[in-house]
Amino acid sequence: MRLSRRSALAQAGVALATAGASACRTRASTFEPPRNMVDLTHTLSPEFPFLPVEGKTFPFRSSPIATIKGDGVYANRWELTEHVGTHLDAPCHFAEGAMAIEAIPLETLFVPLAVVSIAERVATNPDTTLGAGDLMRWEKDHGEIPARAAVFLHTGWDVRTKEPGAFVNMDGAKTMRFPGFSDKAIEFLLGRRSISGIGIDTLSIDPGRDKEYAVHKELFRAGKWAVECVANLSRVPATGAFVFVAPVKVAGASGAPARIVAVW
Repeated sequence: MRLSRRSALAQAGVALATAGASACRTRASTFEPPRNMVDLTHTLSPEFPFLPVEGKTFPFRSSPIATIKGDGVYANRWELTEHVGTHLDAPCHFAEGAMAIEAIPLETLFVPLAVVSIAERVATNPDTTLGAGDLMRWEKDHGEIPARAAVFLHTGWDVRTKEPGAFVNMDGAKTMRFPGFSDKAIEFLLGRRSISGIGIDTLSIDPGRDKEYAVHKELFRAGKWAVECVANLSRVPATGAFVFVAPVKVAGASGAPARIVAVW
C-alpha cells in the first residue's frame, strides 16, 4: 500500500525522533566526567580578607531574612562589594567605557589554563613579581601559551586566607606586601600572546606595594579580564587543564564573585 506524502513524512519524523532519543541515551550512558576537577574558589564568609580602602570597602556581610522555624523557608540578606572573595574584575573596573561583567564573551570564560608558579621565590620575598623572563622560561619547559588561554599565577599566598592580617600583609607605612604580575609580563602576554585573561591567588594582580594599579590599567585597556583570590592552584598542572570562570552576571558591574573550576 502506498503512503500519502503526509503519512510518509510523519513516519519519517517518528523514525528520526526515535533514532535521536536512542542516540541521546547512548551518549548519556557513555558520558564520562573529567578525570580531574579542582575548585579554585574560596568559600566566601564574613571572615574572608578583603582589600582595605578606607571608607569604601568592608567584609562580606550576611544576615537571615527568613528561617524555617519562623517562616517555613530559609533565606539570607547579603551585603558585599563587587570585589570580595574569589572574584572576576571586568575591564570597566579601570578602563572607562570598557566591558562590564555582563558583556564579557562566554567563549573567553571557558579556556585553556596555563599555571605559572613563583611560589618558591615568594617564600623568601613577598614583593617579588612575575616577569617576562619567567613566562619565557615556562614556555621553554611547557610549550607556548595556548591561544585564548588564561594565565594564572601561583604564588602560594592562598594558604594565608585563614589569617586575614597575613593575607593583606600591610606594613607600618600602610603598604601591602604581596606578589603580583609585573608590567613587563603583561606587555609580553598582550603583545606576543593571545590571552583571554589572567588570575592570581592574592588580593590583586598588581603587587601589593603598587598603589597606581598599573597592571590593572594596562590589562583592562586591552579588554581582558582578571580573577583574584584564586584557591588551590598548587593542585593544578602547569599545562593541560581548562578553566571555567562563572561570575555572577550583574548589569553594569565592574566585578563579581565567581565560581572557578579547573578540569583536565
